[in-house]
Parts: sequence; structure tokens; C-alpha cells
Amino acid sequence: MAVVTNAYTTGSAVGIREDLTDAIHRVDVEDTPFMSRVGTTTARQTYHEWQTRSLGALDTSNAKPEGQQTARAASTSNVRLGNLCQISEKNATVSGTLESVNKAGRDSEMALQMADRTIELRKDMEAILLSNQGMNSNATVGSETGVRLLRGFEAWIRTNTNRADDGADPDDPNTTPTTTATDGTQRAFTEDMLLDTLQDIFTTGGNVKFALMGPYNKRVSSTFQGRESTQITVAAKTIHQATNLYASDFGTIQLIPHRYLRSNGRSVLLIDPEMVKVAYLRRFVRFPLAKIGDAETRVILSEYTLEMCNEKAHGVIADLTTTKPVEEDNGEGGSD
Repeated sequence: MAVVTNAYTTGSAVGIREDLTDAIHRVDVEDTPFMSRVGTTTARQTYHEWQTRSLGALDTSNAKPEGQQTARAASTSNVRLGNLCQISEKNATVSGTLESVNKAGRDSEMALQMADRTIELRKDMEAILLSNQGMNSNATVGSETGVRLLRGFEAWIRTNTNRADDGADPDDPNTTPTTTATDGTQRAFTEDMLLDTLQDIFTTGGNVKFALMGPYNKRVSSTFQGRESTQITVAAKTIHQATNLYASDFGTIQLIPHRYLRSNGRSVLLIDPEMVKVAYLRRFVRFPLAKIGDAETRVILSEYTLEMCNEKAHGVIADLTTTKPVEEDNGEGGSD
């Protein structure tokens, strides 16, 4: 079709405004299921300490004669535990010009960058808190060298564990501060593993409320007989996360898929939220650095650790496969 002679079109016009929506869409994930479900407390030193204690063994022969002379029983002492506070930080640097120009989707570039860094920091912390990381022996109490590393969740659990034959629990953290669990040969996640570990936790006094697992093993758990209907948590018209409930002989727990578990979720973590906390020495502190040239740098920092109130209240099912096994040749194929 012919174009009208001398028609002035957008192809030759100068000054056409670009069509850029005044919104920015973030595609990365933001959820931190562990930090969102457990309590917090305050750390007062770089080495944060707490105490645990256990009750005496059950005595079904506890019967005494009338008028007896009571034998003095020995008192039980507390057990003192501790974990190092780790410093994690993110920063953003924005030029004076970029902060001043008119931008689409945000008034302040620095505010946008710091909002992103805050989310990134929380994701880092979530993964570190749940990790198999041991404390750094070069950064113990009073040390001036070495970066302080906290002991992650998996490196604490040694009582209620289900591991491959060649896997091993961490040593006693009081005698071996750097201890971590030893990975074994990966195997398929089964419902019996889940039930056995829940039973062990129940026996030692735990009250598991949720389990964190990688995406593949979350799919595997959907085949378990104890699985109930999907539950969706809704607040302020926003769907935060869909979870499944699992009704076991030892209570109903949430089965939650987690994106940041190590090795794509080779372990399932069974957690009693009343028996673990995140302790903060400095909680999401923001401050500017000294200016160098025409740019501003701001830092967001957190100094924190994991307070494992009692590791016997939790459990780990370790050494699990994280991908669907390759199907074996059924023997029907032939050579060309």
C-alpha cells in the first residue's frame, strides 16, 4: 500500500518519547522460610553462648516406704554451648549523576539498589544458617586473625540423624569446634526415613513443626501416604507460599520446598522452631562509606549467629539424591 506523499511519520520524527513502563519487575526469588519461622534473640559478644539441660532418666520403680530417710540425689548441671557471630554484608555504589537524572520505575537509584542488596543479604544468611559449615578455628574467642564463621544447622545435628552407611555425624561441638557432618553415598528419599527420624525426635523430646527440603525431594514427598491437602498462607491479599501438610504418628508438619539448601537439597531438615533461634549482634545495619569522587557507597551489614537451643529437638535426613535417576535400559532396544 502506498504511503501518502510527504507524510511525516514516526520513523523520521525527532523527539518521540520512548515507551518504558514506570515499573521494575524483579524475577529472582526472595523467600527465606527458615528465618521467617524461627525466633530471634540478642547476642552480646562475638562468641554467643547459651545453656542447655536435660531431665533425668525415667524411673518406673519410683516407690518409697513410709517414713523413709531420703537419699540425696546428685544434681544435674547445665551444658554450656556457643557459636561465633559471622559478619555478612552487601554494598552498592551509585554515581551522583545517576542519582540525579530522571529514571523510570524509581525515584532513587540508591534506594532501589539497597532494597535489592537487603534481599540478597537475607538469602545469603538463610543459606549460611542452614549449612554444614563449621566454626573457624582461626577466629575463636579473643582471636585477632581469621574471619569468624558460625556453625550452621547441619553441623549441629548429631542425635536424630538418618545417613548413608558411609556418612557420619558431626563430633561434639564442645570438643571439636570446627566439626561438620561427613557426606555419604546419596540414596532415594523414602517415607520410612521420614517416619523413623520423626519418631527419634519425638523420643528425645522434640516437637517438629516443619521440614525443609530441596525441590526434587519435595516432589518425592508428594507421593507419601501421610501427605494432606495443600495449605496456602494468605496475608494482605498476597499468596506468600504454598506448603503441604504431612500427618504423621508424631504430629502434623509442614513440608516446605527450599531453594538455598546446600547441594540442591541433599538433606531434609526437620525443625522444632521453639528450639533454635537467630541471634543478632548487629541486625541489618546500614551506613555510608566515605565518598571517593562523585559517587556514593552504602553498606548493609548483619552480624549474627545460630543459637541451637537443643540439637536433640531437630533431625536431619542426609545423603539424598537430588535429581530423578536415569531410567535403566529395558533391553528392548537393538543395535542398528
